[in-house]
Amino acid sequence: MQMSMRAGFLLLVAIVSLAGCDTPRDDGTAVSSRVRLDSTKADAQFGEYVVRVSGLLTSDLTPEIAQTYGIVRSETRGFVNLVVLRKDAATGAEVPVKANVTLSASNLTGQLKNTAIKEVEAADSIYYIVEVEVADREIINFDFDVRPADSNRLLQIRFTQEFYAR
Repeated sequence: MQMSMRAGFLLLVAIVSLAGCDTPRDDGTAVSSRVRLDSTKADAQFGEYVVRVSGLLTSDLTPEIAQTYGIVRSETRGFVNLVVLRKDAATGAEVPVKANVTLSASNLTGQLKNTAIKEVEAADSIYYIVEVEVADREIINFDFDVRPADSNRLLQIRFTQEFYAR
């Protein structure tokens, strides 16, 4: 009896653990885990698409770059840059593409961070930039939902960055 209760408990734990995996959406497709990126792994491949993300303090930007893009330089402001590229099947070249990008950001205590995404087109590039107030050694998770303009595919990314405010 005790053995079957134990087996039943272990089965229940396994079912609950797996319940969050590949949860179906209303449209019948599965929601898979976000691709996790950070300063050591800053790009993700999604079939023909590549998404690159980087982060730093806005004080690390040159005054010229900050002024050009209307970014406030500060040692307590973080900056995240996201780029969406599509690999050309014929040449293998990576071509920037526009995307619908949404974002939710929070620190490790769950405090939501006030952010806004700005699309910037410069020369042959398209950037999605985010500024955020940061404390020294604050770690922030940026959950991006990216839908390339030429696709119905949703690319989900979690970019984690620790900011070292001075």
